[in-house]
Amino acid sequence: MNKLVLSFSVTILASGFLFSCGDSGQQEAIDKTEKEVFAVHDEVMPKIGEIMKLRKELNQLVGKEDSLAATSASATLLSDEKKAQASLLSRQLGEADSLMMAWMNGYNADTLKKLESADALRYLEQEKGKVTNVKEKINSSIADARRFLGKP
Repeated sequence: MNKLVLSFSVTILASGFLFSCGDSGQQEAIDKTEKEVFAVHDEVMPKIGEIMKLRKELNQLVGKEDSLAATSASATLLSDEKKAQASLLSRQLGEADSLMMAWMNGYNADTLKKLESADALRYLEQEKGKVTNVKEKINSSIADARRFLGKP
């Protein structure tokens, strides 16, 4: 995971140094937007570790609920409800993680080098929208899981 992040960061830095446009005003806008895109990425990427921890806790809770249900018939209804909710939250966390990985794999810094200034800016704005959606999914899935687990 760390190698992927390091490799991705090096690619981004290299693209920033290698990218050139004719109009300095356009270039400034492109540089600013690219920084905004990666500010969102850099804010959310460290949360992937928390996603993994929360998924593990939820999956352990499902196993614990299975054990509880086996020992008490009255616990079954509560157990099924908690299991279903924990499973759903775990899936949502997994989807958030997958969205981040898909965004990182889909982002192509080489594309910027090939585009005209206006197209490069448009591409970065689209990527900013995508990574912002990923951020929202990550933050909401973490908040929901923490609430369910009774964590601050």
